[in-house]
Amino acid sequence: MIDHIKENAQFVLLMIVWTIAGIIIKESALVLVPLTLILLKRKGRYTEIFLGFFFILFLSDNRHHELDFAKLVKDISLILLCAFVFLDRKNFDLRSGIFVPFSAFLLLALALSVRHPEPVTSFQKILSYSLLLIFIPNYFIRELTLDGRRFMQHIVWAGTILLTIGFILIVVKPEWPYLVGRYNGLLGNPNGIGTFCCLLTILVALARYHFPDIFSRNQMLLIIAVIAISVLMSRSRNGMFSILIFLFFLRFYRISYWAGFVIVIVSAITFQLVNENLVAIVTNLGLGEFLRADQLDDGSGRTIAWAFAWQEIQKNFMLGRGFAYEEYLFVLNQEWLSMLNHQGGVHNTYLAIWLNTGLVGLVLFLYGFFRNFLAKGIKNYLAVPAMFAILFQITFEPWLQSSLNPFTSMALLVIVLLQYEKPSGEAVTTGTKQEVSIPVL
Repeated sequence: MIDHIKENAQFVLLMIVWTIAGIIIKESALVLVPLTLILLKRKGRYTEIFLGFFFILFLSDNRHHELDFAKLVKDISLILLCAFVFLDRKNFDLRSGIFVPFSAFLLLALALSVRHPEPVTSFQKILSYSLLLIFIPNYFIRELTLDGRRFMQHIVWAGTILLTIGFILIVVKPEWPYLVGRYNGLLGNPNGIGTFCCLLTILVALARYHFPDIFSRNQMLLIIAVIAISVLMSRSRNGMFSILIFLFFLRFYRISYWAGFVIVIVSAITFQLVNENLVAIVTNLGLGEFLRADQLDDGSGRTIAWAFAWQEIQKNFMLGRGFAYEEYLFVLNQEWLSMLNHQGGVHNTYLAIWLNTGLVGLVLFLYGFFRNFLAKGIKNYLAVPAMFAILFQITFEPWLQSSLNPFTSMALLVIVLLQYEKPSGEAVTTGTKQEVSIPVL
């Protein structure tokens, strides 16, 4: 990791300058960040352009006002990245089709904006989401095609470094990386760490699938250690279980798809039994306090949010009231929901999409999701385990229906990697022979 930082010292210094300048005068980011992205574009540094955008999204998730500059500039950064792709066909001759299966969903969500109590806000949200799906995957395709090994090294090390900075903050600024006694690093809350660690684990596995020698043994041990320590310190049940789901199904799908299919059926049958006795199981294992067993029954207040969301869904069952309606609804009812021990939003991507676009929109969204994961990705034995892990993740968090967070971009990179095929002339890794081995956390 230190060697990687040294090799990319100029870019690292650039991110430090962004941060320091933004902390001192947050409005400076409105000039400094766009200008830097334009200069990187002129030099053809497309990996760095995306990493700079990703860095801004990562910092924007933080709740401390010192990093508000990232929230201020992330919209402009997205527009710039999209403009680079739109205006530069020469460097983006291969275009992503990820957005195509989502087209009907995006058009419906756009049309429903007029039903939102604040239609301009809804339109801005769906426009931002559409731009992300249409343009950002093109950066992944371009860099994977030109030098995929280098690109994935940058991505994985960037994620590892950002997690490591959280550890450093424990010593340097102890009050920063904790929220109500739980570790959240540089992100806004502990569950954000769980989500980030899950997606980074999947990306590490995919990087090794396509480029088996991308990391040495010691580098892999360091990366896995940083991820494991981060998710354990956060005590994010969602993060831990989603990683375990990925590793569990990966073991069977690596053998054969039939073995994977059988274990899916067995898991579905046993799920209800485990779910009904989860508190007792966790307590008997001596993990009651660590996994906050006293909050398992009510999902840390999530069941209150879900019940409220379901009640509101009945009013607009088939067609919702536009993107960001769930945000508007929960802010409007924040006071009495907090009295019932719930803080935040709906904490469920499916319910959020249902509230925003109705049952029709939810079906169209899931069609796009499954089509992207299983169309070409079915050839890759990591496809179904990755899909299950993300499906579990979004059952408890709403991030996949939002554009300007670091997680949705990571999920899009997962899809691109599942569909990616090495250019002719390279040794092609097959899903039946090349194994991905990740230590169980």
